[in-house]
Amino acid sequence: MLLDFSFSNFRSFRDAQSFSMMPSKKGSSPSTVTAIYGANASGKSNFLSAFAQMVTCVLQSYKQGISYKGGAKNAFALAADGGHGADEPTRFYIRFRACDGMEYEYRFSYQGSSVVDESLYVYRRIGERLSSRPSKLYSRDANGVEFGASFGAGGLLESTVSQRPDALVLSAAAAAGLEVTKPAFDFFRRISYCKASAFKVEQMRIVDQLSKHTEFGKNLSKLISYADFGIDGLSAQKETIDPILLSQIKGQLRKDLGVDESKFDQIFTDPAEVRLMFSHTKVGGKEVRFPAEQESDGTLGALSFFSLALSSLSEQSVVLVDEIDTSLHPSLVKEFVELFTDKETNPHNSQLIFTAHDVSLIMVYGSASRLLDPDQLWFVEKGMDGASEIFPASDLGVRKTENMGRNYLNGVYGAVPRPEFHELFAQILNEHETGADADTAYSDDGGDALVGMGIGGAL
Repeated sequence: MLLDFSFSNFRSFRDAQSFSMMPSKKGSSPSTVTAIYGANASGKSNFLSAFAQMVTCVLQSYKQGISYKGGAKNAFALAADGGHGADEPTRFYIRFRACDGMEYEYRFSYQGSSVVDESLYVYRRIGERLSSRPSKLYSRDANGVEFGASFGAGGLLESTVSQRPDALVLSAAAAAGLEVTKPAFDFFRRISYCKASAFKVEQMRIVDQLSKHTEFGKNLSKLISYADFGIDGLSAQKETIDPILLSQIKGQLRKDLGVDESKFDQIFTDPAEVRLMFSHTKVGGKEVRFPAEQESDGTLGALSFFSLALSSLSEQSVVLVDEIDTSLHPSLVKEFVELFTDKETNPHNSQLIFTAHDVSLIMVYGSASRLLDPDQLWFVEKGMDGASEIFPASDLGVRKTENMGRNYLNGVYGAVPRPEFHELFAQILNEHETGADADTAYSDDGGDALVGMGIGGAL
């Protein structure tokens, strides 16, 4: 489970930021849900991206290098001369409880395409308790790697890392199959990040499971048919690619990439595509199936969330969801979050961290209890200097009895937009209406006017 996470110099976050899943009350267990609120462009997505970047570095740096997926380009870019930015390292720190029951502290920093420093410490389990002091597994700086006594033979790994300044030791150790760091590496492997609007990414997993007729696919079909979408089931349908289109693709590959004719059979081993299909029942009881592109964004979003929840709740994991309320009805968002707060549906203590604008999750209606407590609520705010900051509601002295949703909308906690563009809109529109193009833009032929404004094609 994730306990604490810190980072600095990443995108809109210039200074060191500290985030925790630990409640303010001592002795409490880590939270399984945290919500992050803030104005548009405040840095909410950048916070999740920082977490995702750390995970990517661990999982991919040995294969792709530390600068894979951005690297130095992700440094804070609005600093004045001599301030933070590309001239400073990007730093990450995380404390977590792995599947072996022990807690780990891991940190690293990189600048450009090189690792600056890195270390991994473990709090070993002694009976029912964890040791009060951590044991070093390894530490790394400009002078090389120093291994702890419990690490074992690290000579080969040290040699590998010395030749790969762009790779993390933890990533290289996993590639070498070392058992001593496996629990720590596996923690990162079980972290997933998704944008609520990116349906197609999750659909690839769904189609794969349905094609293989797995229990996962069958259960997903049950879930979507049980939900109130008018869908009876899911299936994966293989369709042969049009031979004319296939010939055109081959010709393009031959022309643009110089692909040898003899390689085509290897590339196109099965000239077919597998499509995700949704079954509906027509009036009269006859079944009809529609492809995914004919379903609504809301349906596809719900299906993706069902898939994400089913996979992440099956084993202990950490799920990061950006803009969780993008295409889902508030009641569906609430139920999705509740899956992680209920022990019955979350037996492995998986954790959900999400960004949102919908305040219904923190609103109190009548005598109903609130879904999230102040310890589970964080805010992101951007200052006049363009630097973002993340802070917990508990820092503001928020009481459990407060109606956090109402107070948030009223600006009590900050981190809300203060739009004052009404007068500017009125000024622009009035100037436009009195201008030479006013008669054309607001002609009686509304359709032509809309097309002229670049909108009609979308209607």
